[in-house]
Amino acid sequence: MSKKLMALATATLLFGLAHAADAAAPFCWDQTDQFIKQLKKVDLTVAQLQDVFEYQAEHRQVMQVAHAEGLGCRHHEDHELDFQKSSIGVLTDEQFKEFTGRERTEIETLRRENYLLKKELEALKRELAALRAEAAAAK
Repeated sequence: MSKKLMALATATLLFGLAHAADAAAPFCWDQTDQFIKQLKKVDLTVAQLQDVFEYQAEHRQVMQVAHAEGLGCRHHEDHELDFQKSSIGVLTDEQFKEFTGRERTEIETLRRENYLLKKELEALKRELAALRAEAAAAK
């Protein structure tokens, strides 16, 4: 009888722990910090680091949304690859070769060019806003 009671108590305990684990927020590995440590070995500039940290913050937001909306871990795991690709896109050609040991592929070159175009566009927008503010002040 005590064996049956012990088995029932063990089963109840395990069921309770399993239910508590389901109710808790899921724990997921976020490898972005380790990836950033690897990137820092190629001596990133402050601007490059800021962009990488922006990509990391975006990735962590995707993780939270994925779990809040029930999309599951696969969704943000796939996005982590996007984070890595975007982060590598900030590297100069010399940094890229030092980091990977090879030249960029055509797709990686296009990703880098998109990054540079985005930065140039942001600078032009800031310049335009400054010109508009200056023109408004002159009126």
